[in-house]
Amino acid sequence: MNWHWILLSVIVLTVLVIALLAKPIQVGLRTTAFILDLGVSYKWNAKAIPKNILISEVTYRCGDKDIVANLYRPNDQRRHSGLILAHGAVEGGKDDPALRLAGGSLARAGYVALVPQLDNLRNFRLHQDDIDALVVSFRYLARQEFSNGKIGILGICLSAPLALLAATEPSINRDVAVISSWGGFYNINDWLQAVISERYIDEGTAKPWRPRTVLIEETPKWLIELLPNASDRVCIEEMLRGNSTDSAKSNLSPSGQAMYELLTNRDPERVKDLWAQLDPEVQQTLNNLSPHLKIAQLRTKIAIIHTFTDDVIPWVESCKLAGAIKDGNKIYFKVFRQFYHVSIEDLLKARISNLYNVISEAVQFYLYMYSILYQL
Repeated sequence: MNWHWILLSVIVLTVLVIALLAKPIQVGLRTTAFILDLGVSYKWNAKAIPKNILISEVTYRCGDKDIVANLYRPNDQRRHSGLILAHGAVEGGKDDPALRLAGGSLARAGYVALVPQLDNLRNFRLHQDDIDALVVSFRYLARQEFSNGKIGILGICLSAPLALLAATEPSINRDVAVISSWGGFYNINDWLQAVISERYIDEGTAKPWRPRTVLIEETPKWLIELLPNASDRVCIEEMLRGNSTDSAKSNLSPSGQAMYELLTNRDPERVKDLWAQLDPEVQQTLNNLSPHLKIAQLRTKIAIIHTFTDDVIPWVESCKLAGAIKDGNKIYFKVFRQFYHVSIEDLLKARISNLYNVISEAVQFYLYMYSILYQL
């Protein structure tokens, strides 16, 4: 009888060991560890996982410039999967407090996290240089001795389209393990139209939308900076400040007039014609920043989330992105209701009145992270 119990115990232990070694179980445990550690860090500025990690600032070249990035990794001699976190249009850039918490939690869960500084984006400017910085960041992480070569890119808010575009670059598009778009846009023209007119198009109907104040202020400045004619730039800036009369419009070039009309337009139906009148160089610059023109070159798995309350990019942009992705590559898609923009803090504010919804979306956020980490 004793031998029977010993044999049964060995079998049970063997099954448990095999189960724990199985990838779904391992990823599930790591995802749980990451979520718990991140939640505890947010809520109490503490750590749920008592594990030593290494945090450093690294520098590498991108063309004729240096890219500075924060690197978070487990303090051991093993090779690990990695995730590049692309910050949004936040003043702190790579040093944003939320990214510092996320980077540390990922490292304690057994992953490498690299957070490069995207200087243009930090100033609410979209630029090809930041796409190049993400591509170079991927190459940098891939060649490190602590990397196992399985690397994904997670784009947040305005960095999400840049992350998508980086993942379509021929030099890395077959090597990126997974890409995530959290609150990004699919078509830059549609997004800019929504910001300028304060309306987004949903199933052919224009619906009111209130963009964030800083977005309303900075977007026209960025578009004006793209104009090749210095006189147009000065004149439009003065007109928008109200320091010049409408007669000044006669001094604008045709492209300048089109830009001014675009920036003062509130009718979504006019946008397409106004875009067509912009300077070809401006149109090309914007096209190069729009995922909808390069999405066919994406070769990797993608997870997509957004929130209905987003005041930087309308939620319908992620719906368009999800609709353009092949089902075999789309590993997760969800539009959330219980938290604001790209902040998960609201999921930590459960009350009796919203307990069910908060728990439901917390589970969905867990599945979102699981879907990303499973690809690494």
